[in-house]
Amino acid sequence: MRVLDRKVLRDVRALRGQVLTIALLIGAGVAVLVMSVSSFLSLRIAQQTFYAESRFAEVYAVVKRAPRTLLARIGEIPGVALAEARVGGEARVDWPGAAVPVAGRVLSLPANGEQPALNRLWLLAGRLPEPTRHDEAVIHAAFAEAWQVRPGDEIAVILNGRRERFRIAGIAHSPEFVFTSRPGNPLPDDRGFLVLWVNEEGAARAFDMQGAFNEVVLTLAPSASEPAVIAELDLLLQHWGGRGAYGRRDQPSHRFLEDELAEQRTLAVTVPLVFFGIAAFLLNVVLGRMVEAQREQVAALKALGYPSFPIAAHYAKFVAVVCALGSVFGIAAGAWMGAGMLGNYRPFFRFPEMPYLLPAWLPLLAAAASFAVALLGVLAALRRILRLPAAEGLRPPRPPAFGGGTLGHWGRQVGARAKIPLRGLLGRPLRTLLTVLGIALAVPMVVLGLFWWDAMESMVELQFDRIERGDAFVALTDPRPSRAVREMARLPGVLAAEGHRIVPVRLRAAQRSRLLPLTGLPEGAELRVPRDADLRPVPIPQQGLALSRRLAERLGVREGDVVQVEVLEGARRVHDLPVAALVEDIIGFSALIEIGALNRLMREDDLVSHVALRVDAQAAQALWQQLAERPRVAATSVKAVWLRVFDEVIAGLVLTSAVTLTGFGVIIAIGVVYNSARVALQERGWEMASLRVLGFTRQEVARILFAELALAVLIAVPLGLFLAQWIVALILGARDNESFDVPAAISPATFATAAIVVLGAALASAVVVRRRIDRLDLVAALKARD
Repeated sequence: MRVLDRKVLRDVRALRGQVLTIALLIGAGVAVLVMSVSSFLSLRIAQQTFYAESRFAEVYAVVKRAPRTLLARIGEIPGVALAEARVGGEARVDWPGAAVPVAGRVLSLPANGEQPALNRLWLLAGRLPEPTRHDEAVIHAAFAEAWQVRPGDEIAVILNGRRERFRIAGIAHSPEFVFTSRPGNPLPDDRGFLVLWVNEEGAARAFDMQGAFNEVVLTLAPSASEPAVIAELDLLLQHWGGRGAYGRRDQPSHRFLEDELAEQRTLAVTVPLVFFGIAAFLLNVVLGRMVEAQREQVAALKALGYPSFPIAAHYAKFVAVVCALGSVFGIAAGAWMGAGMLGNYRPFFRFPEMPYLLPAWLPLLAAAASFAVALLGVLAALRRILRLPAAEGLRPPRPPAFGGGTLGHWGRQVGARAKIPLRGLLGRPLRTLLTVLGIALAVPMVVLGLFWWDAMESMVELQFDRIERGDAFVALTDPRPSRAVREMARLPGVLAAEGHRIVPVRLRAAQRSRLLPLTGLPEGAELRVPRDADLRPVPIPQQGLALSRRLAERLGVREGDVVQVEVLEGARRVHDLPVAALVEDIIGFSALIEIGALNRLMREDDLVSHVALRVDAQAAQALWQQLAERPRVAATSVKAVWLRVFDEVIAGLVLTSAVTLTGFGVIIAIGVVYNSARVALQERGWEMASLRVLGFTRQEVARILFAELALAVLIAVPLGLFLAQWIVALILGARDNESFDVPAAISPATFATAAIVVLGAALASAVVVRRRIDRLDLVAALKARD
């Protein structure tokens, strides 16, 4: 082994405490990178594999009723590769044991008993229904798993007001329902939502669709224009009650999955950069101090004929050893956390197979990235090595100059003991600034782990307490006169009822368009109260629309601008309406209008399609049962179910994130504070030993050293709290998520916890360094370099 290589090992052993803390920091960055990228790749490959094998459709359209002969004309649209018609509709499931009515969706299978040409099913158990058996069905695997359903079991379903019984022939996954949620609930509710596939004849009979269809799915030819195909398809279907075709990006299951994949991309870029940046800073400090302490050795090697480059490479090897130690820990931890995160995704995304994938290039990439960033951080120290002349290095370093103005008028007002830490801070402003910044960056990492609890609580409070103030939301099978609201208000247990009208529309602004439901609310609505950015109630506009802020941003419009509203129901009229107000929405996008104005746009009477209810909790269970028996009720969404699913599904992901990021924040705090204290001890060893010889006790010496560190920590914590708010807002601003708008809400308790964690880490580091002060070798420390 060469001399310089042996020196690397000696330096690692001598600085093992600092090496370990920096390696942990690098390992944290590697772990987050490996976790994020591996879980992203696992999800993406599971998605691509399933989509390809099941022939996931690229364009979807819903009509009121169209003849089967129209399918041939659809197939002739330029750019259409394959088109398949089917019958679909909403259903209610009579499921014993369910606390609230189970919502369902029924889709037809080809009459020949074969798999559909598009959106093919992945059978987990059983088989497809026999062509001649109209009482057989395939159910979605999520519901079957939640209720322990097996092939051969029976299920009762209310289809179009008629009760039908089906025997379960098979259990399957579908690319359309990788993410499944009941109407009105944006979270997966495996116990409250069922997808059912039945024979075409049985579905057609149930929904009065003999010889007709009400849904069509397409795939596109290579290089085909999706917007052009959608425009042609809308034009063809508008005479048959078409409700607007849309591409795969707007398919609910696919959109939610893409939003989560985008989250993973953001996480994979932003968080590792924070860790690598702090680690690079610490390596720069440690290596800079090491070079300064070993300047005589470096000069002696140069005097003996060693070129500058091998000496610089020697210190680069020291960095490589630290990065290698961190990478080994980070790769192992990242693989473990990635597998755990993928397990947390399984209740969200139902793939037939979702194996955890860790490609061989990813650990190499993570290790190379950590080394590259670390090497970038120590370039300044390496440059000093290359430029240091031998003669200059053999002289003792020039002591730092402290002028009389360093402390200003404070110098005359503080004691001699206080001047030492103050001079250490003010005499080296750049080093002090970097130390304070390094400690401050530990605070945002702890906040990033804990603030999700605050964000979830804020989302629930805003969406379910301030905006959606009802206890249930009842969807009717078709629009009914407003007296239906009064009838529902008279049901036992109903405290208040409010009628809404929801129609599908396409909003256009310049070249941008959006397909979404337009909701009509009564003036003075109390069970759904739109709110602005300051959470103040927004009156329902009598003239114009109220758009959610995020929707307005997507359309590129502001308050006062005009948007085109194409109604995709009834006569499909087109109107130009102004944006009268902007409102906040946590879940999805919303467009609101006064219900009377909406009915006038439709040129219809006073109709409602949904009813919001406030319910007496004591009578709620009986009311849900009564609503389930009403033929005109299509589905009932209960707020208590939303909140239960929210807690069950989100809690695991939030807990994993909180524990992981809080742990990483502690690592940062300990790494920065411990290294700062060790560097200060190395630089002040001669001073500390001199004070001991002059009669100062160990406690007094430690107090002087830690006073400088304490001042840095006390400055860093408030700065870190400010940076935490900014970093959280920056990361959330980088999200491109249509499903949820996570607010940058951080509670005082989270700020206080983050501050306490960092202060505790600083205290623990001080205890470790104090032991080294107690073991300080006075003779060795007092050997001056003359």
